[in-house]
Amino acid sequence: MIPAALQQQVSRFLLLMPLIIAHRGASAYAPENTLAAFDLAQRQGADMIELDVQISADGALVVFHDATTERWDGRSRPLAQCSLAELRRLDIGGERMPTLAETLDFARGCGIGLNVELKVAGIGQRCAALLREFGMHEQTIISSFLPAALHEVRNADPTLRCGYLMGTRTYHPATRLREFWPFLALKNLGVQAWHPSCELPGLLPIIPLVRRAGYAVHVWTVDDPLLMQRLDAAGVSGIITNRPDVARTAV
Repeated sequence: MIPAALQQQVSRFLLLMPLIIAHRGASAYAPENTLAAFDLAQRQGADMIELDVQISADGALVVFHDATTERWDGRSRPLAQCSLAELRRLDIGGERMPTLAETLDFARGCGIGLNVELKVAGIGQRCAALLREFGMHEQTIISSFLPAALHEVRNADPTLRCGYLMGTRTYHPATRLREFWPFLALKNLGVQAWHPSCELPGLLPIIPLVRRAGYAVHVWTVDDPLLMQRLDAAGVSGIITNRPDVARTAV
């Protein structure tokens, strides 16, 4: 039995440590966005798993990153035009594409948190309902580059935590300004977290300001242990990485 005073000290210490969030699972070592990658991430000590969600032609919520199947079968078929049965036949490094429901069942079984990125709008309400069904709403944060997708989630379930992804490859002045000074966008969307790319200029100095404004900051995608330590020192809330084992050692 651990004394209550020691438990409190450990809890305070853990709150100072950034979350290790496995990008598409432990994708440096296992096929991305598959149950194999998610299982390995959990075994490597990740606190959360980041995954991408889209919708098939027949309405299944599937875990997949790309807009087309070309990277896996050489055919430039839009994912949204493929049925679940067709997508199940894709060979993803020897693994198969999971559905969101299967992933939620896995995460619930092993007790790991999720960072669910919505790649398209129009699925926020169904994602929120599935999270409730599997009892994973408290352990999950929903993220997206798309304000419309985040609005859908907020309208469907205001208790769900949401994060605004930033780091689009563009030189558009308005986008660059929003990423350099994200406070207005975060407030307008009513989100709880900022998910910036590690490549954003001026990122390290602004992290403490965003944290003091009350937002969590989860930075993607970081595999360099030295950068992980610099982000940790800046007060980042989470590090999204392809190498959760490296991050666990670094911070």
